[in-house]
Amino acid sequence: MEPGLRERLLAEGWEERFSAVGARLDETADYYRSLGFEVRIEHAVDAAADGSCTVCLGVEGAEGPVGVVFTRVAAEPHLEEEDLFE
Repeated sequence: MEPGLRERLLAEGWEERFSAVGARLDETADYYRSLGFEVRIEHAVDAAADGSCTVCLGVEGAEGPVGVVFTRVAAEPHLEEEDLFE
C-alpha cells in the first residue's frame, strides 16, 4: 500500500476491516456490500513475493496480492427487497 494511504482513507471515514487473498477477499467484500457498506480494496503486498506475510494470514502457499478491505457507511444504503426477508 502506498505510504500515507491508510491514514488518508481513515481520515475520509473508511474503516480497515480485513486482509485476505483470492476468493476469501472477494467473499468478504461481497459480504460487506450486502450489508450496505461501500467497499474499497487496497493491495497491501504480493503474498507470493517472498512468503513472509502468508503464515500470519493463514494463507500459506497462497499466491497473488493480499488485499485489505476498507468499508464505510454508504451515502444511500441499498438493500434489495428480497434481502429484507431472507
